[in-house]
Amino acid sequence: MLKESILRKGVLGEDVVGYYCFSGYDSELSSPICINKNMKEVNDLEYYYTEFYSKSSESDYHSFCIDYNFEGVYMTFRLNELDLSKYFDKIKLNYKDFYDSLISTIKNILKEERLLGSDDNVYVSEGRLHVVLLNKKLDDNIKNVGNKILDSIRTYLNASGLHITRMFGSYILLMKTKNNNELKAIAATPIPIKYCPLMVKLLREVGGEHADKLIKSLDTEDVDVQTKEMCNLINEVVIAGGYFDTNRPLNSCEANVLFGASETMSSAFKSNMIDAAVIVSNNLGTIITTNEFNTQGAVKRMTGLFHTSPNEDIINTAYRENIIPVFPYTASIDQLEGVKKAISLGYKRIAVSVAAADNYLHEKLAELEKAYDVKIYKFGLCSTGIDYDTANIMKEYADVVWSCASKYVKELIEPSAIAQVGIKIPVHVMTKQGWEIIKNHLQNMDNRVDLENIVTDNAIAPVVLNSTKGIKVLSKKDLHNCSDCPRPCV
Repeated sequence: MLKESILRKGVLGEDVVGYYCFSGYDSELSSPICINKNMKEVNDLEYYYTEFYSKSSESDYHSFCIDYNFEGVYMTFRLNELDLSKYFDKIKLNYKDFYDSLISTIKNILKEERLLGSDDNVYVSEGRLHVVLLNKKLDDNIKNVGNKILDSIRTYLNASGLHITRMFGSYILLMKTKNNNELKAIAATPIPIKYCPLMVKLLREVGGEHADKLIKSLDTEDVDVQTKEMCNLINEVVIAGGYFDTNRPLNSCEANVLFGASETMSSAFKSNMIDAAVIVSNNLGTIITTNEFNTQGAVKRMTGLFHTSPNEDIINTAYRENIIPVFPYTASIDQLEGVKKAISLGYKRIAVSVAAADNYLHEKLAELEKAYDVKIYKFGLCSTGIDYDTANIMKEYADVVWSCASKYVKELIEPSAIAQVGIKIPVHVMTKQGWEIIKNHLQNMDNRVDLENIVTDNAIAPVVLNSTKGIKVLSKKDLHNCSDCPRPCV
């Protein structure tokens, strides 16, 4: 078997990609698989093919020595395995049956192409599929087989229909039912907040009685009732409303909220401030959008997506709409790799959003910005429930932070902001770069407003808000206590 962690050339600077184990006398003899610098390689975020060579001449566990010299093709594929323990304590996923079935399918593909020998390996380790083919060359036939394997992986992941979204700070697990293959919300974590003005507004626009039942349940202390109503709402409003419909359009000019992240990015595209945005979308995972319309259309009204499953139909729709799926076979969510991909494609002015616990990535995004001399507008979203360390990273490295119902945003980030937008759910501007993109969005909303020179090194942070007469600017001391803010902060 190959080593548990895959060492990729260019990432760790080593030429060992794994280990192959031969069956020994009463155990196994292990030999490193190494890349020959003159050999052909195919690298991507989801898969990795290379020719390799290996030599092993002894074992620490035996009193005898046997020489092993071999070469072949090594292939590894990302599987987007969901670690449910990050969200749910009592729910376990049975990946064994899934992986056994996948491995059987892959072996059949290799047999059909007459590529599977008796000493070749196909197995899953650490959330990756590994294929080791001895005495083979990385030719076009092998690459075509690799594409068939990728198609099979996407088919298997799509069949599971696994998604995790979030509402009122609650994580909701969606899965396809075994009986009729229908997508359903099957579990939700306890709801940590009692009220959110944005969610109440959006839900009452589209949710009807199901929204009313959920909102009413927040006044009770019965967690079972709350999570049941949450699942009902997701089923009857979100899923039934087509938010996970794989035939949905991915272009839109509809702004759903005034000061939203995708709305801000769309305004930046309109003003030619950015040439790419790295965001997340259902059945697509991390994507790179390239204009104002596909940025708005890819996210619509979703309030947070933390895991999703790929679907070929909507992935093909994305390509037609000039959206670049970073993980077209697994729909993985990895915003750091998404930005790296955007940079590798030549984009220089990039906006990116990261959510919840992933807000720790702001520091790494700042490192990329410096290393590659690009401009990255870094948005921190879904801050409800973030821990102290994550909030500190956001404070130091994010450009714009949405407060949500986070006590640490209120305690750590708000006092350091150079400007604030909105009152009910404040958007905190942390840097001059952040103010550039926020100011542009405000001026797209109301081109009559003069926002020049209101953010300076010496000035008290201004508060910008929308009123019946358009955008206006206030001093924080002129604000009254908010009676319509999320509560409690957690």
